[in-house]
Amino acid sequence: MGKTHKDDHALLQSLVEAHPEPFALIDEHFTIVACNKKYADAYTDLTPDDIVGMKCHEVSHKSTDRCDLNGEECPLERVFESRHPVQVVHQHFDRNRAPYYVNVHGSPIRAQSGGVRYFGEAMAPISRVDDLDFDDERLIGCCPSFVNMLDNLSLVAQTDLPVLIHGETGTGKELAALFLHRKSRRADREFVTIDCTTLSDAMFVAELFGHEAGAFTGAAATRKGLVEVADGGTLFLDEFGEISPEIQTKLLRVLDRGTFRRLGSNRERKANFRLICATNRNLAQRVEAGAFRADLFYRVNSMQITLPALRHRKEDIPQLVDFFLRKLMPANLAPLISDAALEALLRYDFPGNVRELKNTLERAVVVARGGTLEPQHLPAELRHPQPSAKCDDGADCGYHDACADDPGIIRAALARFGGNRRKTAAFLKVSERTLYRRLKALGLT
Repeated sequence: MGKTHKDDHALLQSLVEAHPEPFALIDEHFTIVACNKKYADAYTDLTPDDIVGMKCHEVSHKSTDRCDLNGEECPLERVFESRHPVQVVHQHFDRNRAPYYVNVHGSPIRAQSGGVRYFGEAMAPISRVDDLDFDDERLIGCCPSFVNMLDNLSLVAQTDLPVLIHGETGTGKELAALFLHRKSRRADREFVTIDCTTLSDAMFVAELFGHEAGAFTGAAATRKGLVEVADGGTLFLDEFGEISPEIQTKLLRVLDRGTFRRLGSNRERKANFRLICATNRNLAQRVEAGAFRADLFYRVNSMQITLPALRHRKEDIPQLVDFFLRKLMPANLAPLISDAALEALLRYDFPGNVRELKNTLERAVVVARGGTLEPQHLPAELRHPQPSAKCDDGADCGYHDACADDPGIIRAALARFGGNRRKTAAFLKVSERTLYRRLKALGLT
């Protein structure tokens, strides 16, 4: 190695070591040319010098395939094309091969000619997968819409502002609220949940604010309300869009003044809680219709998180299926599902979202009697898809959704078979020629 080359390498190494986060310099061929010790320690047992020459996806994704072949957006390609910094969220694997989510900050490192010579990749951890476990449930996904949602949740968790979580039924709104609480500065205090659809107005007020002994018939003893129990912690109102105008007024008073009164008491009490609300209703439309107070809507809508529907993140279905089957199958049996059954699940839109997928698998496991899940174990609406269509090369396309406009299914199948186009095409029931055109249109070739 010549002296000049040694000097260049030493300069690069000193520059990357100065970075406070795991950081690497990568060339246009995805090859690492320098990285700091934090990067090496985060992903491997190797030294920075040992990592030089490896592909970035080999280190961070533990994969021989580029990240875009696994359904993620490649920040390196964007930087080299646009010559501007980018930020994406990826699922990486640490030195123990445990998955976690990171915010990837990509920057162009320019040559004297003005062109982009290197891609600078800085990693800011968002959450480990263990943070997403809640008893027998878990927030699961690696597609762009899911990890971007997770990034937004992590960002919002650092504030104390009210949060409005919007999502269709079954998308996991309570899990998202639990994650917000777990990542907040209030994590060591109470997380209190109220289902706004199960209580009358009178019972809701009593549950929310508590009561003194004798406040009403049957109130034999003083009882703290859930606002009081949540003091210092988080109050989660599920199905928030269903509360009546009377309750809306009382809740707004608590949010504005931070005080409340128990039923049967004139004493003002203070409560310091973080409010998280969840709804599947369009509250802006309800405000316009006069069914919801505008001032309360604007008060809780300061931070809004939208959970993606399962039909918009089908590439996460294989991972969800694996998780649920491991929970549902006996410990001594491996969770097995045939390609045909998984194909049927991928083809279906799941209007009930993740909850419907879980219920579908619970039923299928019972019907399959512990054996491999096959299409006949699934409900009729999954076994009888829409009529087949013709692909653009004239071949019969039984998997027309993937052929037409559902890139999530294509990415899910591609990830399942490690980027192998022949196996992916066979699974999707299309020709390799058709699959190649679809991949090219998606920028995955």
